[in-house]
Amino acid sequence: MQVDLFSHEAPEPVSKLVVQRNDLVNARFALTTLEMRLFMAMLARINREDTEFHELRIPVTEVVAVSGRRPSSNDYQQLKDMCALLASRVLYIERPSKKKRAGKTLEEAPSFSNTPLMAYADYSSEERALVVRFNDRVREHLLQLNDGNFTQAQLMQLLKLKSAHSYRIYWLLKQYGSFGTRTISVDELKRVLDLEGQYKQFPLFRLRVLDRAQHELSQTNLAFEYELLRGKNNSVEEIRFRFAPVTSEVLLPSLPATTEWQKALLEAGVSASSIATIGELIDKGEVEAGYVPYVVQQQRAKNSQGKIKSLAGAVFTAITKGHLVEEYRKALQQRQKATARKPTTAPPAQVIRYRLQEAREAFDVLQRKNSAKGATFEEHLELVYLSQGFCQKQDAQGVAWLLKEA
Repeated sequence: MQVDLFSHEAPEPVSKLVVQRNDLVNARFALTTLEMRLFMAMLARINREDTEFHELRIPVTEVVAVSGRRPSSNDYQQLKDMCALLASRVLYIERPSKKKRAGKTLEEAPSFSNTPLMAYADYSSEERALVVRFNDRVREHLLQLNDGNFTQAQLMQLLKLKSAHSYRIYWLLKQYGSFGTRTISVDELKRVLDLEGQYKQFPLFRLRVLDRAQHELSQTNLAFEYELLRGKNNSVEEIRFRFAPVTSEVLLPSLPATTEWQKALLEAGVSASSIATIGELIDKGEVEAGYVPYVVQQQRAKNSQGKIKSLAGAVFTAITKGHLVEEYRKALQQRQKATARKPTTAPPAQVIRYRLQEAREAFDVLQRKNSAKGATFEEHLELVYLSQGFCQKQDAQGVAWLLKEA
């Protein structure tokens, strides 16, 4: 089913996983940073059960406002240029080819395809959204990926990146996530990044591509160090990346553990990538966390009256553009005055609780699937529960619990 931000889209988990087949991870293509953000937004809207691509409408703010700023007239011109360029982007994908002769398997030149990424990329000024659709020829690389030959990543991690080359390097390393290392030749890396013939002086390539990616990925779960491997003439021939192994990433259903503003956005049908954008604004102090539920409440009222077309889109726009800030301030003042006149009896705190034994059983299941957060139950307990504010307590019957005030 199509996910459309301009209708009531289904809520997405904050740790939305995006997936692509490994031959696409290693394909040769170049996208600008804006194009890569759009590509990630499109991947985030693919569901595991999808068997065909759908037309998608992606708000401009979701693509250009990841950095926390509001779209400008210059951004819209860039989007216009981007749509024209993106419609012509071609993926170069190689497939190994072998043939048998006299009982021997011989390597031949690989087969390859030049495949357009997009069926079309349009811009709707009425909706202030990009209207896009993947080309059907990339269906096998993005849909129904059940054979294990794919790489998945958390959208929340990808949204921390700013350089298009950093996006590609993240995926290349994530493909080898369980190994903690990947060695790739300089020529191959340049081929994948579509930089063949460029950066002939390696120090410039190192500065603008490798070091920048290292800085940006240091903010993700794939922070890396790298080693330069030199050949006979002392020139750099290979790069060995080293990083902490990353196992399969799973959002535990037993730990929704979202804040009030995240819950409000999820219930309003706001997408994971839009939630991440709002989270960045809150972290920077540009948006108050309490403003978010207020906006959702106000826009719900308008939506029920038929005054807005899309609840999710209206909520995101009102938050990122500050449409209701003045009303929110006045509501806060009125609430503070009303509180001052009431007795100061605090309501009892709500408590989230899980049996320790249930947490252990969940760990055993995840460990069998190689999805546990730690090598031991104690490490898993610290990473998943204790670090999130839970504490261990025992009741009068001797039953051990994990408790956290909501």
